[in-house]
Amino acid sequence: MARWFAQNWTRYHSLLEELGRQGHEVHVLQPPPLPGSNETNFREIEARQMKNIVIHEVELNDLIWKRSFPFDKLVKKAYFSLASRNQAKRLIEQNGIDCLLVYNIPQFFYVSLNNVSIVFDFADDYIDMLGHELGRLNIAPIRKLAAWMLRKMMLGCDLVLSVSHTLARDACGNVHVLANGVDASHLSGSRTGHEEPTETRFTVGFIGSFEYFIDFDLILDTALRMPDVDFMLVGFGRDFSQVEQRVEADKINNVTLTGGVPHSEIFDYIDRMDVCLNVFRPIPVSHRACPIKLFEYLSRRKPVVSTRLQELEHIDDNEFLYYADTAEELETSLRYIRDNREEAAEKADRGNSAVASRYTWQKLALRFIELAG
Repeated sequence: MARWFAQNWTRYHSLLEELGRQGHEVHVLQPPPLPGSNETNFREIEARQMKNIVIHEVELNDLIWKRSFPFDKLVKKAYFSLASRNQAKRLIEQNGIDCLLVYNIPQFFYVSLNNVSIVFDFADDYIDMLGHELGRLNIAPIRKLAAWMLRKMMLGCDLVLSVSHTLARDACGNVHVLANGVDASHLSGSRTGHEEPTETRFTVGFIGSFEYFIDFDLILDTALRMPDVDFMLVGFGRDFSQVEQRVEADKINNVTLTGGVPHSEIFDYIDRMDVCLNVFRPIPVSHRACPIKLFEYLSRRKPVVSTRLQELEHIDDNEFLYYADTAEELETSLRYIRDNREEAAEKADRGNSAVASRYTWQKLALRFIELAG
């Protein structure tokens, strides 16, 4: 559930935009604006023309949509999904739509729509994420109901796509893995960073959402240990103010928080980084993720330090990543990269080659059509 032109540029934006470029007609249902929301899904960016993509705004009752509720995100997701089902049905009938893409539990009632092939995209560990959103209501009966609905949806769809091999183990039905990726236009043909020491300070960077699954304590603890290194954190989200408060309280003067930026600008930020971070908290949703930021970093031939995630066993088959789970390990890895830049650049080159061969949205879109067609 998001505005199409929002700061949080997701898997769906990239995949559907590429399908449009390849000549397929794409219709997108989006909710109305949500003023004052801290969600990057509703922090809007400038709209631009996109080939073969038609945006339809669903009419919702402002008394419900703009009101705050307990468990507000869950309530609004459910309301939007229910309210948009009939519009989806009309679009299918009026436009001869061949394929309907659904991607979360609130869209449960979409699966009963007729005369269209339905694809379920399993892009996150929805049960674990639901538990986080539920907070004190994260109890077994609710989780069991959600798991039943999720399984029912998968079995009712013609195709199930899983973003990762790890997540696919929990899927059912006609399951195939379709990873995340990066637009091929961002692949760097040559090294873009500071492979040789310069007079500027060494810069460690992070791009992404400021959400509960990112280990910002690991980043900030490491920044405190490395006052001679700059840390640039690019993005926004519900945990942004918490991170900002800690930076100010602990006087971590070598950390820069840019706030949210349009996706079109993030590669300029990545090019200013010497090393990039892919650090997650060790929780189920993290181990089952396929982080888009990883492919974006590697597309620019940047050395990457990551926490140890299960899905990376399927991605890092050519050993192009560095790993760290503690502040001590992360500091050691960062200092090693700074002192061994040629080796780090060679690793980044291998990562770039892996992305070019397997993880571009151009190739992933072709695979989507092959599977869904």
